[in-house]
Amino acid sequence: MAKTLALTEGEEQLRSRVTARGALATIEELVGFGDRFVGSAGDRAAADYVRARFGELGLEVQDRPFTTPGYSHTRADVTLGDGRVIEGIPPYFSPAGRVRGDLVLAGGGDEADYEGLDVTGKIVLIQETGLGYARFWMGTFAAIAARHGASGVVVVHPLPWPYRMSMEAGNGRLESRFLDEQIPVVSVSAIDGAHLMHAVGAGTATAELVVECEQPEVTSWNVSGVLRGAELSGERILVHAHRDHGLWPGANDNGSGFGTMLEIAGALATSRPRRSIEFLCTTAEEGVTKGIAAYIEAQQAEGLLSQIRAAIDLDMFGTGGKLQLVELGLWPDTEPIPHTEWLMQWLERVAEELGYDVGRMTATWGVAESGRLIQAGVPAAWFWRPDDFYYHSVHDSVDKLDGNCLKAVGDITAITVWQLANADELPRDI
Repeated sequence: MAKTLALTEGEEQLRSRVTARGALATIEELVGFGDRFVGSAGDRAAADYVRARFGELGLEVQDRPFTTPGYSHTRADVTLGDGRVIEGIPPYFSPAGRVRGDLVLAGGGDEADYEGLDVTGKIVLIQETGLGYARFWMGTFAAIAARHGASGVVVVHPLPWPYRMSMEAGNGRLESRFLDEQIPVVSVSAIDGAHLMHAVGAGTATAELVVECEQPEVTSWNVSGVLRGAELSGERILVHAHRDHGLWPGANDNGSGFGTMLEIAGALATSRPRRSIEFLCTTAEEGVTKGIAAYIEAQQAEGLLSQIRAAIDLDMFGTGGKLQLVELGLWPDTEPIPHTEWLMQWLERVAEELGYDVGRMTATWGVAESGRLIQAGVPAAWFWRPDDFYYHSVHDSVDKLDGNCLKAVGDITAITVWQLANADELPRDI
C-alpha cells in the first residue's frame, strides 16, 4: 500500500511552488556574473542580484557590510628546465612568488615525509591522497615544507585537472586562520603531475614556480530578505546559503544552495507565517567562513541573535553521492561540533513524509556556516553532499547538477521552515 503523506493542503501547495528548473535557472544567472570570490566584481553583481530578487518578492531587504581579505591570481605555473610550462591553480591566499630550484618528492607532505630529506632551497612536490582533498587546508603543509627550508610547493591532484585549495591552516578559530610560514603553492593535475614526477625520476627536475596574485582587503555584504511574521515577528527561522565559490563557475559550491534558497523564498514569499523567516545570502564562506562570523557579530551587537530559533544551511548538494545532514563537524583546534538533534529529526521526518532519503555524516574538513551558528548558540542543521569530483575546479558547471536533488532539498526545507515558523513551541536546545 502506498504511504499517505501527512502534509496539509497548504504544504502540498508550497511544495508545488518549488521547482528544479527554477533553481537551475537562478544558478545559470549566478554563474553568468563570473568570478564571485569575496570582493570581486562578480561578488558585487551577485549581491545586487539577490537584493533585487528579494525586493521583487516583497521581502524586507537588509544589508550588513564587513571587511575581509580578498584574493585573485593572474598567473600560476611551473616551468621545467626543458621549457615545458605546466599551468596550475594556487590556493586562495597563497603568497605571490617566483622561485627556482630542484623538484623533490615529499610524499603527502606530512612531517614524517621529510625525515632524511634535504629540501633546502628546493620546490617540494607532494601528492594528494584518496579522493584528493586531504591537503585542502594547504597552509599547514606549506608551513611544514617552509620549516624544512623549501622555497615552494607543487601539489599533484589525483584527478585530471587542478583544483583550488586554501592557504589557511584549517583551524576553526579565526585568530589562528593563517600560519606565519608562507611560501608560494600551485596545484596541478594528475596528468601534469606525472610529467613532473617523470622529470624527478630522470634527474632533470629543475623548475621555476610562479604565482602572481593580489590579496586586497575588501568590503562585501551579507544580504537578507525577511518575511515578517504575523504574530511572533521577533522570532526568526533562518535559511542561509553563500554565493561565493572557491573557483568559477561554482555551480555546485555554492550555486546549488543559492538557487534552492531563492526557490524557497519565492515559494514562501506570499504566505503569512506566525514567526518571521529570514533568507540570508552570505559571502566569504570559502575558507573559515568569515562572512557568517561577521553576520553573527552584527546580530550579537544588535541583541538579535537569540531571536533566531533555528537555522538551515544550504551548501553544496547539487552533485555527488547520497544527500546527507552533517551530524558532527570536526576542526583540529576546537571540540567536535554536534549539530542540533531535534532540528535534524524534524528535517528527517519531513523528508520521510515526502518519500525522500536523507542520511547523516561527519564533516572531517571542519564545519561550514552552520558550525559558527551552533558555537554562537543557534540551533542549526546543514545539508551537504561532499563527494564532488569537480569541487573547486573549472568543471563545477551547471551541466553537472542534479536538479532533482535541488528540488528534494527545496521541498524538505520549505515545508520544515513553514512548520517551524508556525509551531506553538520550539525547543531551545542547540
